[in-house]
Amino acid sequence: MNLPTRYWLLLIAACVFAACNQSGEKDVIAAKVGDKQLIWADISEIIPDNSSPEDSAELADQVIQSWIREQVILNEAELTLADDQKNFDQLIENYRKSLLTYTYEQEWVKQKLDTNVTQDEIETYYNENIQNFQLRDYILKVKFCAISIDTDTRQLKNLRKLFYSTKEEDITPWIAFCVNNGASYFFDEDKWLLWDDFVKQIPVKAFDREAFLKQTKEVEFELDNNLYLIRILDYQLSGSQSPLSFEKENIRNMILNRRKLDLLVRMREDLYNKALAGKKIEIYYTQP
Repeated sequence: MNLPTRYWLLLIAACVFAACNQSGEKDVIAAKVGDKQLIWADISEIIPDNSSPEDSAELADQVIQSWIREQVILNEAELTLADDQKNFDQLIENYRKSLLTYTYEQEWVKQKLDTNVTQDEIETYYNENIQNFQLRDYILKVKFCAISIDTDTRQLKNLRKLFYSTKEEDITPWIAFCVNNGASYFFDEDKWLLWDDFVKQIPVKAFDREAFLKQTKEVEFELDNNLYLIRILDYQLSGSQSPLSFEKENIRNMILNRRKLDLLVRMREDLYNKALAGKKIEIYYTQP
């Protein structure tokens, strides 16, 4: 490998650093910008121990060049900006306070929050806020599979028989067939899919989604050397009432978020009252 002269210099510098490091010297300078210094000890922490000399030199060069460019900009900012433009003490203090408060509240919630949400709570929330649960997209319950059309004809015939069967005992053999023959499949009679998520898996061409859902129960087609089998089990149109089973997880998260807010309100009030009772609060003004 023909390395640029700069890399050879870095290799030599790295060897000097290694020798100094073995003798206990930790502050060998790698670069300077003004009164700022970059020492080799800081660079060595970034370079993996198992790197080749060439890779170490290249990585060291990247670190040094990046540090130099950063320091040049910082130096120019220090020289150019007015004192009030460089004073970030209040901003840093406000940020520190926000981080402290946020971290404490998150730890409090982690320790105190009851994450058990019952089905009764979910149903009650749904019924009390039913006007807020309107579908913005089409959803459907569906069973589908896709398999190569090069599959043996008798195998495809068996697949169709199992797929279109309404017998519960045929579900397991159908899934086993799909797994054994490399077919993709989906079936969950309790799960709603958004239309967009459905067509990402099955390339259905439906310019009128509402008409397709209303008029289609079963459909199969061939595309890109695959046979697709589809059975629509249920559907809900965009703009209609969103079913509870579709909103269940959203409602659970809403209930938990409300509990979090309630916990934080109570915690703040308790801390305030505790400070008052302990005479840790002193107010030096009188109300008019």
